[in-house]
Amino acid sequence: MKDKFSSPFQALWGKSTPKIDTGHLAQMFLDLFPEPALLVDANQGKILHANSPFLVLTAFSLAEVISTPLADLFELIDPAIFSDNDEHQIVLKPRNRPALPVVIRNNQVEPVNQWVVVRVTLLAKHQQSSPQWQEMILNMIKSLPGMIRAQNIDSTLDKITEIPRSLFETNLVCVYKARSDLPELRKVKTQEKIAFFPETVPASDLIRLSSSIEWIPGKRVNTELHRAGRIGGLSYVASVPLGESQSADGLLVVGGIDSQPPDMLLAILELLGTFISLSYEHAIREENLALEKNESGRVITAREMMYEYIEEGVLVLDSDLTITAINPAAELLLGYTDQEISGQSAENILISPDRLLAVLASATEGVSTPNLESITLHHRDGQTFSADVKVLSYPNEDKSSGVVVIIKDISEHEQIRTQTRQLEQRALLGEFMGVFAHEVLNPINSISMGAQVLARRFGPDDPNSEVLTRIENDCQRLHHQMEALKSYAKPYEPFQEPVDLGGLLVRIIERWRPRMSRVNVSPIYQVPEKLPKVIGDWRALEQVFTNLVSNATDAMSQNGGILSVKVDVSSDTANRRQVEIAVSDNGPGIPDEIRGRIFEPFVTTKSTGTGLGLAITKRIVTAHRGVITVNSFPGGTVFTVFLPASEDEA
Repeated sequence: MKDKFSSPFQALWGKSTPKIDTGHLAQMFLDLFPEPALLVDANQGKILHANSPFLVLTAFSLAEVISTPLADLFELIDPAIFSDNDEHQIVLKPRNRPALPVVIRNNQVEPVNQWVVVRVTLLAKHQQSSPQWQEMILNMIKSLPGMIRAQNIDSTLDKITEIPRSLFETNLVCVYKARSDLPELRKVKTQEKIAFFPETVPASDLIRLSSSIEWIPGKRVNTELHRAGRIGGLSYVASVPLGESQSADGLLVVGGIDSQPPDMLLAILELLGTFISLSYEHAIREENLALEKNESGRVITAREMMYEYIEEGVLVLDSDLTITAINPAAELLLGYTDQEISGQSAENILISPDRLLAVLASATEGVSTPNLESITLHHRDGQTFSADVKVLSYPNEDKSSGVVVIIKDISEHEQIRTQTRQLEQRALLGEFMGVFAHEVLNPINSISMGAQVLARRFGPDDPNSEVLTRIENDCQRLHHQMEALKSYAKPYEPFQEPVDLGGLLVRIIERWRPRMSRVNVSPIYQVPEKLPKVIGDWRALEQVFTNLVSNATDAMSQNGGILSVKVDVSSDTANRRQVEIAVSDNGPGIPDEIRGRIFEPFVTTKSTGTGLGLAITKRIVTAHRGVITVNSFPGGTVFTVFLPASEDEA
C-alpha cells in the first residue's frame, strides 16, 4: 500500500522529513524554471509562490504576490484555464507598467489540492519560438540583398523598416541620418502613425548611442530618444548605429508600447542596420556612377562637337597609317570627303615636299611631333597651302600606336604677314620719299633762283639765255615732282565704315595664340558687354593692334608672361564717348633713352627691326582721330589706344 503525503513536497522528501518548510521547497522548485513561473492553487484561485523571473517581470515583491488572487494579476481570467494542460493567451498586469500579452502553460503537481505550476512566457517570445516566426526570419534574410538594389534609397528604407514592424508588431520604427550642414540627426524614414520619437536629435547623442543599446523604464535617461520613450510611456527603446563604429552617421531606432524587448531584437536590428548602411553606400556609388556617366557623356559630346566644328582639320590613322576618319574641316582643307579617303593610305592624301611622311612613321612608334610648322600641303586640285601640323601618337587596344594628324591652314596668316611687310615697306618708302622730297626741294629752289638771276643779267639776246631757260624749266618740273612725292608721303585718309573692335581683337588674339603658346605667353582678354563700334578702316586698325600684340609677344619671348588686352568705354575731355584699348605685357620695358622717341621712324628696340612699325601705328591711329600713349617701366609696358565711338550708338 502506497504512502500518502499531505503535499507533493513531502512526497519528494518522504516521511522522514516532516519538518521541511514546504514554502521554501516550493520556492526552490520554481527557481528551477528559467522563465517566469507560479505555483497556483487552482481551487482557491490564489498564488502560492512565484520565482524570481516572474517577480522581475511584474515588478512585484514575493510578499505582494503570495495569496494574491489571480484576477489581480491577469485580465479576463477564467479559473478553469488553470485546470487543464493546454496553452492559453492572456494578459498580465505588472506593477506601474503597461499590460503584457503572455502565454501560460500549466503543469498539475498535486491532484488533490489542485496545485498547478503555471509557466508564463511573453507572447512575443512565444511567437519567436514558433516555426512560422523562424520562417519569417529566413525570408527576411533572403530578401535583404535584393533590397539594396532598389531604384532609390527611399524605397529601400521603406522595405527595411517594414521588417521590424512585421517581426515585433510595432509601428515605432525610425531611421535617423546625420546632416552635413547642422550638428544634428534628422529623421529620414519612419513607420510611426503617431510621432513618439523627435524629428531631430543632437549629434552628441550619436556618441552615447555608438553601440547597440536597449533602454527600458527604470534605466537612466541619457539621450533625447530615451527621454521621448519615457515621456511616451514606451516599454522599451532599442537603437543600433549606422555605418562603421568609428564613423557612425545614423541610427536605426525601434520602440515598443506594451511588450518587453524581444530576445533577438538587437541582433536583428544590427543586421538591418548593416544593410541600411550598405544601401546608402550603394546609393552613393550609383549616384557617383551616374554622375561619371553623365560627365563622360558630356565629354564625349564636347569632343564630338569639337571634332565636327573646329577650324583645324583632323585625320585619324591606324598604326599602318591608313586613314580611318577625317572631320569636316579636313574635308575642306584637302578637298576629299570622309567616304572617299577612309581606308586610303595617308601618303596618297597628305602630299607634301616636307618631312611629313617621316614624322608619321615616327608616330607609329610612339613619338609625337606637336610642332611641325609652316609645311606645304597639296589640295586635291593640286593647289598648295601652308599649314602648321601636329602629329600625335595614341595607344590602340592591341598596344600598337595610332596617329592623329591636326592641320591648321596658315595661308591666310602668311598672306596677312606678307601684307603687313608690304605696308611696312610702303610706309618706309613713303617716309623716305617725304624726307627725300624735303631735302631735294631746297637745292632745286636754289638752282631755280640762280638761273632766274643769271637770265636777268645776260638779257634775252645772250646766247646762254636758252640754257638758263632749260635749267629753270627743269627746276620747275622737279619742284612739281617733289611736291607730288610729299603729298604721297602724307598721312592717308582712312576708309570710313563701322568696325566691330571686339571681334577684330578676338581674331587677332586667336591668330597669335599659337605663337604665344610657343613662347609661353598667356593672353587675357577683357571686353564689356554692348561695346560700341568705331568708324574707320578695319584693315588699318587690324594692322595697329597686330603690331602692338606682336611687339608685346616679342618682348616676353625670352621668359614668357601674360599679355593683357583690356577694352573699356570712357569719355574724353569733351565728354564724348571713346573706346579705350590697353595692350600690356610684363616684359623688360622700353629703355629710357628711346622711350620718348618710340613713335618716330627708324627708332626700335629690336636688333632686326625697321623702326617703322610704331610710327605707322601712330599715323593710322591719328588718321582715325584717335590717340595712342605708352607707359613703360622695368617689368612691363602698356600701350593705350583711344578711338572715338560711333555716334550712331550713343
